Amino acid sequence: MNPTRKEKLLFWLLLAAYSTFFAEVFAGSDMFPFFNIWGIFVVVPLYGLHSIILTTIIYKYGKPTLATLVFAGMLFGLYEAYMTKVLWQPSWDAAITLGEVAWVEVLVLVFWWHTWFSYITPLLLAEKLLTNSSEILNSLPEKFQRFYSGWKGYLALIIFGGIFQSINSPSVFKSFLSGFSSIGMLVLLTVIWQKTTKNARYSLSELLPNGKEFRFLALWLAALYIFLGFNMFPERLPGIVGQSIILAFYLLVIWLFRLALKKSYTHPIKTEKEKVPARKYWLFIGLVFIAVLVSARALLNAFLPVIVLLGWGIGSSLSLWAFWQAYKEIKPRPKNRFSVDGTGIP
Repeated sequence: MNPTRKEKLLFWLLLAAYSTFFAEVFAGSDMFPFFNIWGIFVVVPLYGLHSIILTTIIYKYGKPTLATLVFAGMLFGLYEAYMTKVLWQPSWDAAITLGEVAWVEVLVLVFWWHTWFSYITPLLLAEKLLTNSSEILNSLPEKFQRFYSGWKGYLALIIFGGIFQSINSPSVFKSFLSGFSSIGMLVLLTVIWQKTTKNARYSLSELLPNGKEFRFLALWLAALYIFLGFNMFPERLPGIVGQSIILAFYLLVIWLFRLALKKSYTHPIKTEKEKVPARKYWLFIGLVFIAVLVSARALLNAFLPVIVLLGWGIGSSLSLWAFWQAYKEIKPRPKNRFSVDGTGIP
């Protein structure tokens, strides 16, 4: 039995909520995205539309692999150029600006934060909790599979997110409200999903939009790009040099994504479902997030900047490693010059 339109819409909303939580609530950029007009009508749709559209493209033109997921995530992260202008002129002091481009922000936001926190991690969580498949998880290298297969990896992420937000939060009380309300919203939406579907389990691919739905969502995302592009910090748009560099980077990532999709056709897909940890573990993770938010400043105040910088360094390094592994997946293998047909057999 195929999912109903209502069930698909609810799944898209949940994926958008998961993505917004990991990206915005973790960073403290928007601590209450589910409870303000900007968050409901701009932030949540922005994250949801990117996640749904990119995942649909992967399933329509290829298969989930590390390469398709990483390059899709990087395309996601590039919204920080023409939408927010952060890749050119962030609201904080850019560490390294060359050719009008803030390169540390490109590394941290495009290669790491949005690829993994806005896209891959929420997609893995949605697949684990809401579907009967584990194709996304099984497409990752073994190290990542071990990290994401149970609940302990998510616990480690939630602790990091709580510490990270506490640095950017104006007060401990606001951190508590942010954590309590955000976790509460995710739990509520997940419970509504379970009641609406009556615990029916669909595959991830079944929950993605069809052709007509995809076109509507793509137009919606395009409208968001136009709206934010012209109305959000237009004065921060750089000159021709900065825009040319980012546009060239866009083309490079699109080219890599296209190659990854083409290559992924030959990739064997594993569909066996991993065992989902019991509800109590997920509720425990949510409570830990709230506890870290209210205690990090008191317990780790002197070390918070060092911890966050260390997290940035480790996260960016792992992301560069993942990027290299993804590139190796699609890198053409050199032909043996002693072989007639390139197989290595004379």
